[in-house]
Formats: sequence, structure tokens, C-alpha cells
Amino acid sequence: MTNSPTKKMKNISVNFYCLIAFIFTIIVYSLLSTAQAFETELTLSPKQCVSVHQGTTCFAHVKISWNITTPDNYCLFSSQQDTPLHCWPNSTQGEFEQEFVSNKNIIFYLKQKSADTTLMTSELGMAWVYKKSARARASWRMF
Repeated sequence: MTNSPTKKMKNISVNFYCLIAFIFTIIVYSLLSTAQAFETELTLSPKQCVSVHQGTTCFAHVKISWNITTPDNYCLFSSQQDTPLHCWPNSTQGEFEQEFVSNKNIIFYLKQKSADTTLMTSELGMAWVYKKSARARASWRMF
């Protein structure tokens, strides 16, 4: 039994429509994933703290903001201390500003108050104008 040209064309058009529906589904899914990614974020300004010499203390006035899709009790922490910097009750967003002093990178992270799971992180990196030299500045030489 052979397939008629009309049946073959019908099969090709059905396959074509299935392919179009599949591609459309992928596009919609990727757009929704991208939109959700933008809804959950922890932003930090500035992202770097610059001091003159490597290892010296850096001072930065940091502004942190976050938003998330699900309202809950959230707390902001830093790698400098164990206690929260600030907590927000029943919120989906928050802002925080503070002066930070450090000579090491500082990691900021947001947690639910009732859980120990880190939801999002951001890092304040240290940068220096001049790196430490391998030799001491005042070295004596005999020859």
C-alpha cells in the first residue's frame, strides 16, 4: 500500500505545525525564565572598593538593594559578622546603606529569617592601585 501525495503533504504540514508549536513553547519558557531571573536579585553599589596599596584598609559606602517574588521575613548578612545587618518583615524588597571598612572581599547574602538557606549573594571586591612589592622598600646591599 502506497501513501498518496495528499497524505504525505498532510503529514508534512502536521509535523511542521508541531515543530512551530515546540519552538514557540521554548521561546515562551525562556522568556518566563528570564523575567523570573530579573525578579530575584541582590544588587550592590559599588561592586569594588579601591585603596592605594594592597592590604591596606578600604572604606566604602555601600548601597544594597534586593527583590524577590515571594513575601517573607528576610535578613541581610555579611561575611564580616554573624548577626544580620538588617531584617525586613513580610517583604518582597529592601534597601540598606552602610559604610564598610575592610582589607578583604566582603560577601553579602540574603536569607529567610526562619531558614538557614542562602537565597542570593553579592560580593564587594577589594582592588588596589599598587600591589605589594616582593622586596622591602628599604633594603641594604653590600655589593
